[in-house]
Amino acid sequence: MQWIEKIRNQKFNPKDLVTRHRWLILALLLSAPALAYDPSWSPERPGTSTDDPIQFPKDLSGKSVKCARVRAIHSTNVQDEGATEYLLKADPWLGYQRGRELFVREFSQSDGVFGESGRMAGRVLEDQATKIMTRDHVASCMLCHNVPFRDGGAGATIFKNSGTGRNTPHVFGAGLLEMLGWQIRLKMLEKGDTNRNGFIDKGESENIHAIVDNLPTGDQPERVGVDFGCFGDHDGDGKPDLNSVCFVWYVDKDGKRISWARSLKDDGVAGYDFEVQVFGWGHGRATLAGRIPITSTVRAFTAQAADNHMGMQAFDPTLNDEPHSDGMALISQLGAPQFFSGRTRDRGEAKNPRGISLDDPDRDGVLEEFTEGDMDLLEFYQLNHPVPAEKVNTAVRARGKVVMTSAGCVACHVSNWKLEADNRNSADYTKRYLGDRRFFDLSIVTDDKTGQLNGKLNLLTNNTVKNGKTVAEPIRGEYTIKGLYSDLAHHDLGPSFHQVQFDGSIIKSFRTAPLWGVGSTAPYGHDGASLDLDDVIRRHGGEAQAQAEAYAKLPEPDRLALLEFLRGLVLYSVDDLHCDIDGDGKIADHFQVAGQDTGVERLNPEWLFRVPGRIEGDVTNPQGVTVRSYAITNVSDAYGSQLKFLKDSEHTGFPDARFKPAPAPGVFPKASVYRVEH
Repeated sequence: MQWIEKIRNQKFNPKDLVTRHRWLILALLLSAPALAYDPSWSPERPGTSTDDPIQFPKDLSGKSVKCARVRAIHSTNVQDEGATEYLLKADPWLGYQRGRELFVREFSQSDGVFGESGRMAGRVLEDQATKIMTRDHVASCMLCHNVPFRDGGAGATIFKNSGTGRNTPHVFGAGLLEMLGWQIRLKMLEKGDTNRNGFIDKGESENIHAIVDNLPTGDQPERVGVDFGCFGDHDGDGKPDLNSVCFVWYVDKDGKRISWARSLKDDGVAGYDFEVQVFGWGHGRATLAGRIPITSTVRAFTAQAADNHMGMQAFDPTLNDEPHSDGMALISQLGAPQFFSGRTRDRGEAKNPRGISLDDPDRDGVLEEFTEGDMDLLEFYQLNHPVPAEKVNTAVRARGKVVMTSAGCVACHVSNWKLEADNRNSADYTKRYLGDRRFFDLSIVTDDKTGQLNGKLNLLTNNTVKNGKTVAEPIRGEYTIKGLYSDLAHHDLGPSFHQVQFDGSIIKSFRTAPLWGVGSTAPYGHDGASLDLDDVIRRHGGEAQAQAEAYAKLPEPDRLALLEFLRGLVLYSVDDLHCDIDGDGKIADHFQVAGQDTGVERLNPEWLFRVPGRIEGDVTNPQGVTVRSYAITNVSDAYGSQLKFLKDSEHTGFPDARFKPAPAPGVFPKASVYRVEH
């Protein structure tokens, strides 16, 4: 360790902060394998009832994170066991669970959490100086998305944009929202890009409204044409009159993005392109100078949230590369096109000879806090996160749904949307639909007698042989998203919803809140200021004034029926859900996994791993009572901890196989060392 002392004692020029910073990073990087492993510094609980709780902290519920933090390796070769193609295709339930663990895990300082704790952060507001939030206030995604616990649910109202705050939405069905946003974009371009050159030219379709139908022709009465605004600039402000859910960027005659352009009137601007921001509450009109959009893919949204809320920056070429300079980044390994707006602060502009990004934007000495492989897994988990459920359809709830329609609420709270099947080979780029890219879906029904939610697992893959290994490939079929209840557009609901931001500017329009899960997600509104459903409905004004008045005039039985219908749109604990997972048409009371009785059959991903988790079973607890321990006795095998690209024998947080052969001196490869190229 003398070389570390030599680095520590090296005399630096106090003015040369860059040199000092890079020496510090090099010292931390090279010394990492020598650091001693101390379980007390980690949040994992892999132990069983027989383990020493100091050496192997235990949790007999089996629901804690069990594996130590190991950066994931991005790879497109299924033969790279433990890397992302293997986890996504050869052992998808393990990939899903690994992504889920990244979502729920409490990160430590050694992982890079809280690098700039307490600083003002995020985009600037209208005054071009005031920041949107304070940084680094949670150590886990789950600390905000925590209802239900461990499931990407709804949560707290946090300081953001304003002292009135922003309420945390849930991520149930996030993958379907992302896919719907891309499809809406294509359907808008189908109407607006009449010459099919890939963008909207100045003057092209200037009198055409971007109306998108939620369902195909003939699917009445729930078919609605959602108006996303006009392609032209009729108010003369130099910006297309599209709904502000569309984030616009300006391009030259070749479709290349002009990074500095803010108006159709700027020099060299020949037209514009856009993305549809289906997540978040809304940031106002995102086409103004200085605006940063709400990222419109789960991958980009996660990367930005991890940076702002946890202080952990992703180095992700999938988000950062813009190969054609046209506003589009890469297509993720899971088939989701990314936008330049999702690029991360860690760009990998400085790398060491082995390709590790030295950018370290928060200067905490922890490099590549999330790797491209980590982002693959986080995207995979959220892409496949099940949708909310609807409780048993009683006569009262059925009446409430009718009342909701008659009161006009469904004009914005559009119930169902159709995802088109895979059509990527179409000659018309606006019809190159991607299909349903998930690998499973849940059908959920309510037991009429007990009122309990029950599920049935439906796989959305076909097994094929790839490079000699059986893999699960998504079918990419069509899918009807039922019970979403949102048009995903921004609307002005009047002064009661307007938000005065930190700098005094006002946001007036917000995305129509999807109502799925609304019965489990109080408080309500973008600011969480309404504590019950009756209050938030009465609070509506502006574009929804007529609907609010209609609600207020309803006879009390109808009003109560509508509220009862909404209360029945609920979230649930996914891995506690009683569920037919083996396809035999029933839910077993004593489901056998790896020779053990696990109790009622449920959707626990561990039961579906390539090597299923084996529970400890009945044990005597410290109180002398016999209980069933769900702690896993084969954690290492089940979770693939000994696979080549997951094995971390030195407990550094990086797999042993992380280093490719060193390149020639002075050569800095473009790809991260945590990316295996094929």
